[in-house]
Amino acid sequence: MEKTTSPKIIVLGIDGLEYDLVEKWRLQNIMQKTHCKLDLSDYKVVVTPPIWGSMITGKIDEEIMKMWERTTEISGNFDSNKNLKQKWWAKIGTAVLPLSFQDWIWSKFFEKRMGSPIETSTNYVMEKKQINIFQFFEKPWTNGIPSYGRAYTDSTEKKLLNKVFQGEKKPYINYSIENYQNDKTQLFSTIEKKENDIIFWYVALLDKLGHIYIKNSIPLMNYYMELNGVVGEVKEKCPDSYIYVISDHGMKPYKGIWGMHSDHAFFSSNTGETIGKPFQLYDLILKYKTQ
Repeated sequence: MEKTTSPKIIVLGIDGLEYDLVEKWRLQNIMQKTHCKLDLSDYKVVVTPPIWGSMITGKIDEEIMKMWERTTEISGNFDSNKNLKQKWWAKIGTAVLPLSFQDWIWSKFFEKRMGSPIETSTNYVMEKKQINIFQFFEKPWTNGIPSYGRAYTDSTEKKLLNKVFQGEKKPYINYSIENYQNDKTQLFSTIEKKENDIIFWYVALLDKLGHIYIKNSIPLMNYYMELNGVVGEVKEKCPDSYIYVISDHGMKPYKGIWGMHSDHAFFSSNTGETIGKPFQLYDLILKYKTQ
């Protein structure tokens, strides 16, 4: 009989997973043995790439965070702000100009001077040669994490998102689900190979669709149930692994129709361990590197 080998550690990174909804729907697989809210007060901007980057490096990159602060103050994307105010002249522009023209101005003027926070954040951990958790394991695997080989968004998604604001949601939803299915396939294909000592899986589905469905609980609940099933299947296939579920932030309603990032994140473990802040995942994982 062939001996099965499970990864020592599996991190299931679920972008936009909201603690309060996990509690509301009693998603036992995601909740695991212990679950808790994570404090995001150390992050000046609650935005995806720097938070994920901090999980795998154990520190917040202040240079990257500052870039997102400047971007937020100009763009008015307060989906992710903490005590930031939009510049008065930018506020007028975002109020009267169409999105397509705003994007043109941003790319032609501001990104040339300030740089693109999305492009700069895509792979900054490797580009800046920062010490990260994957260096401490012999056979690590990830499907890409924002800050570590994965873009926060892409040109196709940006075009489809603009259509959402024009009332056409279906193409964006379908594109998000297609990306999720690809990520799911990669996860279980990797598990079946039994080659890796740490797996760090990332999926953006709940973030993408949470922005749209935060006030429409039935379709959103279906996607939460889907991810709950994925976690359950991973636990079944890898009963000997340390399994951690983590998010970078949750989602809350904004002006009744749009979802914006909440001021807390989610964490759970099948070991009973807890952490208080996302960047503490780094130390939690590394305590097992020699075992």
